[in-house]
Amino acid sequence: MNAALLRALLAGSFANRWRALLAVTCIALGVALAGAVHTIHSSALDEIGRAARTLAGTADLELQGPRNGFDDALFAPVARVVGVSVASPVLDLEATLADGTGTLRVLGIDPFRAARLQAGFVAPPAGASVATSAEPLDAARAFLTPLALAKSGMKVGDDLGLRAGSSVVRLRIAGALPALDDGGAVAVVDIAAAQQAFGRVGSISRIDIRLAPGANAAAVREALAAMVPPGVAVITPDADSRLSASLTRAYRVNLTALALVALATGAFLVFATMALQAARRRGEFALLRALGLERRDVALFVAAEGAILGAVGSLLGTVLGLAAADLMLHRFGYDLGAGFFAGAGQVLAPDLLALGAIASLGIATSVAASLAVAKSLARLDVAQALRDRTADLPVAGVPIAIPLALLAIAGVLATLPSIAQLPLGGYAAIAMGLGSAVLLVAPLMRALLAHAPRMEHPVTFLALAQVRSLPGHLTATVAGVVVSVALATSMGVMVHSFRLSLDAWLDGVLGADLYVRSSPLGDSGFFSPGDVARIARLPEVAAVESLRYDRMLLGDPPTPVTVIARPLWKRVLNGFQAQPSGGPAKEGAIGAWISAAAVDLQGWKAGDEITLPLAGRPTRIQIVGTFRDYARTWGAVLIDQADYRRASGDERANDLALRLREGVATAKAADAVRRALPEARLAFDDPGEIHQRSLLLFDRTFAVTWALEAVAALIALAGLTSSFAALAWSRRREFGVLRHLGLARRDVLSLLAVEGAATGALGALIGLASGAAVSAVLVHVVNRQSFHWDIELHWPWAALASLVGATIALCSIGATLAGRAAISREAVFAVKDDA
Repeated sequence: MNAALLRALLAGSFANRWRALLAVTCIALGVALAGAVHTIHSSALDEIGRAARTLAGTADLELQGPRNGFDDALFAPVARVVGVSVASPVLDLEATLADGTGTLRVLGIDPFRAARLQAGFVAPPAGASVATSAEPLDAARAFLTPLALAKSGMKVGDDLGLRAGSSVVRLRIAGALPALDDGGAVAVVDIAAAQQAFGRVGSISRIDIRLAPGANAAAVREALAAMVPPGVAVITPDADSRLSASLTRAYRVNLTALALVALATGAFLVFATMALQAARRRGEFALLRALGLERRDVALFVAAEGAILGAVGSLLGTVLGLAAADLMLHRFGYDLGAGFFAGAGQVLAPDLLALGAIASLGIATSVAASLAVAKSLARLDVAQALRDRTADLPVAGVPIAIPLALLAIAGVLATLPSIAQLPLGGYAAIAMGLGSAVLLVAPLMRALLAHAPRMEHPVTFLALAQVRSLPGHLTATVAGVVVSVALATSMGVMVHSFRLSLDAWLDGVLGADLYVRSSPLGDSGFFSPGDVARIARLPEVAAVESLRYDRMLLGDPPTPVTVIARPLWKRVLNGFQAQPSGGPAKEGAIGAWISAAAVDLQGWKAGDEITLPLAGRPTRIQIVGTFRDYARTWGAVLIDQADYRRASGDERANDLALRLREGVATAKAADAVRRALPEARLAFDDPGEIHQRSLLLFDRTFAVTWALEAVAALIALAGLTSSFAALAWSRRREFGVLRHLGLARRDVLSLLAVEGAATGALGALIGLASGAAVSAVLVHVVNRQSFHWDIELHWPWAALASLVGATIALCSIGATLAGRAAISREAVFAVKDDA
């Protein structure tokens, strides 16, 4: 086919701009979502990695311990390890500003050691009017990065107030550290002063290490790993960004999977658009074939159409994705909607290679749909097509064994374990299941229509006859409805099940009357035993339960684990839906409960004995059972408070759960606590507020899902209406004959309404069955392997019935509206046109 002929044919093929626009929009939607998610994530990881590299300077390794720190006595032997040139202790914590408006990362350092790794800690560039070696760190001074100064709204010379326990620490801002500008919002203070001020005497967070020239890095790392206690990991400075990537991988991949769903919807719409165009122009194709065009030329033409639609959609989607990512970064920082990146970063760092791959996938999706049409056109009977002007689509016969085999393969894939903590088998099972449902449409249609009862009403009789006479059109239209309903059903069941499971879990966990948080935004606040005693003596308070948290890295590669220490009454264990399965703890070991994430990520199981560093002290732990935890996607360990305090000696608390005396209002109790701790900046929540806020966060997290589902459904329905419009226009001569035979205009519209309802009903029922199967995979495979949560399956019967009813009604209305233009001409002209 020469280029001039190809251009002429392409110019005529896009005469119906609305159908082309729908196809382009759906492709753009999938590309935009995938591009935006990837850009936000890559920007966040770039920011985290840049900050880590800046603060680490020339460090080669880090010893990173629990969030509550580890014994600083480990520093001296680490510094003496052969091959270690420089070792620098660091106390790293997130301190709440005194006014409670935000947090500031505080690094306590030994300036003389830290300067050998990163000179920017104490030696700003020449000419800067900031701190120099003549003004070293001391107990009353802090040096801030430019971003920290901007974030706090302060300047050099001001007093910086930070929460420490239930009191406030005041530090004078002695200067800025512009060389650490890429390190984020950081305040640098003397490590001894920081330990004293924030109640961390004898404790550090990490040790930065630079190796000696020529040292064997593997040997040094092995030596360090052998001497550190459990909970202290030997990592590289860029491990934070890799850890953040692993924690957010499941959320990112699930959103990307939704983008691929949008692309799949776009593929069906491209297929419908191209197939209907081919059906309407089958006479033209037959004429071109008769004039000498080869089958491969027709396939090239159809593929070129799809490539153009895909290219326009992918380009538009890439631009929209970048714009959406930039908007989200400037309005919400790096937060992906689920709280993974709470920073206020605004630097857009797109991965052009990845964006190009996503755009190429959009084009490939569109071309693949077009080639499916070209394959059907290859079987075109030229002589018959020149005589017959019907608009049915060519149907490819597929042996029923193929979709049944796909179903069997989907069942096997759903049982596979995760790969790299991703439910790849589950995703493949869903794809196979949907593909099987689409391939089963044709045989199911034939079976259902063959056993349909004979209708006596003329309009209904004609409608069913018309549906039977167009198997190609019926198959393509019903397939689109099946995919749309299946996806809506599966997501609806999954989200409904997740929400009800979370709701029930919150009801059980939130058993107190009032919760008090010492440091709602950071981790520098805590309640001392004296603070707890003062609150317990209040006349408004009947009982106080202390809650203590710590987060550490365990395993290889290191994975976060959160330790929760609280009184474990029977009520609390029932609230956490704990399942005892390991028997009582052995003598000398502490009994603990683990979450499903700890089972999956750490490989622990009931009955195992492990060692955990509780407040830096290695402690024998025996796992006695599992519990549900919807607050963390990483592992969690639940320990009784008395056991924790006895093993660790740590009697501080992060949060308090108060049981109030009968008749005492929560507001009155909160005022009493404020009077008891006048300097503390506390946050108060009653169970109802926490419950409502948690469900609100859940709804916000899934808002992207629902938005995408709604847009994809609307586009699918618009494509369905477009399909009926094309078919109705090709049948205008038939409508003219029916008008001559005595049917009124409203009867013809009723005919179209019945055809649309029948098509919608068939697609909705098959889609409902397919969606139910997919939802089981989403709940029991994808969510468990992605987020490590046990979810009970719940069926939203009313919502599913509404979905089926709405699909049937919309298909009926769409077919009616689409046919109005086709029957608007006088019947005599339509019949004359047939002559």
